[in-house]
Amino acid sequence: MKKIFFLLFAVLGLCAVAACSDNLSDVGATVRPEEDGMVIRNKNYDLNIQTVYRDSVYVRTGYPLLGTITDPEFGEISASYLAQFYANKETGLDVRDSYDSVTFDILRTSAPASLGYDWADFHYRSWDSICNNQIDSMTIRIYYQSFYGDSLTPMQVSIYSLNPDVDFSNLPESEFYSNNDFSELYTADKEHLLGTKAYTVANREVSDSVRNDENYMNYLEVKLDDMYKEEFFKMCVEAAIARDKSNPHHKDFTDIFADESKLRKSWLSGVCVKPTFGDGAVVKVYYTAIYFYYSSHHRYNPDGTLLRNERDDADSTYNVDHVAYFAVTPDVIQMSGIRFSDENKEDRLKDQKGTYISSPQGYYTSIDLPLGQIMHDIYNDPLRKDSSYFVNAANFYLKAYKPEGHLLSKTPVPTVLMVRSDSINTFFEKGMLPSSSTSCYAVYACDSVPKDSYIDPTEGIYYYNFGNISSVVTGLAEASGWDRSQPNSLKEWERVLRAKGELTMNQGIEDYCVKMAVIPVDVTTNPTYGTLLSVSNYILPTTTRLKKNSQRLQLIYTLDGTSEE
Repeated sequence: MKKIFFLLFAVLGLCAVAACSDNLSDVGATVRPEEDGMVIRNKNYDLNIQTVYRDSVYVRTGYPLLGTITDPEFGEISASYLAQFYANKETGLDVRDSYDSVTFDILRTSAPASLGYDWADFHYRSWDSICNNQIDSMTIRIYYQSFYGDSLTPMQVSIYSLNPDVDFSNLPESEFYSNNDFSELYTADKEHLLGTKAYTVANREVSDSVRNDENYMNYLEVKLDDMYKEEFFKMCVEAAIARDKSNPHHKDFTDIFADESKLRKSWLSGVCVKPTFGDGAVVKVYYTAIYFYYSSHHRYNPDGTLLRNERDDADSTYNVDHVAYFAVTPDVIQMSGIRFSDENKEDRLKDQKGTYISSPQGYYTSIDLPLGQIMHDIYNDPLRKDSSYFVNAANFYLKAYKPEGHLLSKTPVPTVLMVRSDSINTFFEKGMLPSSSTSCYAVYACDSVPKDSYIDPTEGIYYYNFGNISSVVTGLAEASGWDRSQPNSLKEWERVLRAKGELTMNQGIEDYCVKMAVIPVDVTTNPTYGTLLSVSNYILPTTTRLKKNSQRLQLIYTLDGTSEE
């Protein structure tokens, strides 16, 4: 029994050392307890890796990019996006129970008279109204949290209206890729131009006192044509009357905000936001919003009581300034368009010393995972006397070069996903999560560097540590037809693979490899419990270069070396 406990602690120790060490070649000498006959084996597998390029990335994301930047080594990146506006609590309020809303307390305005109705028919207080019966102005704001490039580079953005019949919810997933040109969804001409804005990412138009507020977020603001505010005001009036069931005329009007498709077709379907001048900065858009500025004139309190002047107890009135909005938040469907050009593409794909993982250009590293060779070695181990074996660990990490060069190449990819190369699109389109049996992810790290920022360290080991991926190794093998319960499992597995065309007649099971893609991803977790919530393609500009001839997988497995006598 003591021997067994010793064996278990030895296995755990081997796994821990393998996960952290930079040199796997001397780890895991064979352990053979004298009494129980169990054997722990250690094998290292050199992995073939290469750079692969995909010209389009699935970018159905809540945080699109905007801007243009050119890196001397990696070429140009230009990003635009499309967004649609959805009715939310601001546009769908019950105005009878709300004092301030996007419907501007329309039940207390004189606006119905402008629609051809006599004020007396509506039983409203004509002396409570929106000042001048109009919205003062309407703008589109683009909020952003982070950026890459020069914050003082002059840039320009143009915003176009989408076609009235556009509905993102009805588009197939194949439309949400970065090479989509959007040509059928909007028209880039003066008639559809909502506005332009010259800006710098630093946003120096805003005062320091405002920018230094802890709740401040950078934004660009583009003023819309008065036509849009006039149309929207009329829709708000009609919606407010339609919601007032006590009004005898409420059936004569339509609450446009109750039907999102009608709202988009009748007013503004959505926007296409694209860079039209400048080269030097890309921002990560947090959300896009339409803002309304207006003032209202009141004689009554929100509870319906008459206002009184404190000095002489006479009737009183007051004006209130309002700001209301509705937004495109991260949970709303958006479309991103990303253009990139790289004159060194062919040289990068043929690089004999290293491979690349980058975003949003679409470079990723392909790994040949030798599943057939692994299972062949276990089954044909000379110390294996029966069918008993156990894969203790498959320790794996990818060695990277020191980040160097220009902006993009000095910013490592923070997190990478390893998934079957033929399942990349399916993984992201279906919103899948790493399963631990067919996929996994790792975070960029650097060892032996005090106070390292991971951007330009001067020494150390740079890597992505996937840890123990034994469940991925066995899971992928099982998914491709391997069944350890069969007495002749290797031969049967070989037959299945040959029938699928994954092995030729001249190949044996030891030749079977699964191509795995290592892709930059953005991982979202629950801040309280650490639960993995989502994994999407990472689209901020980053690049990592991996060492090509020093990648290996360390396998540790246990055999029952006793005979069956």
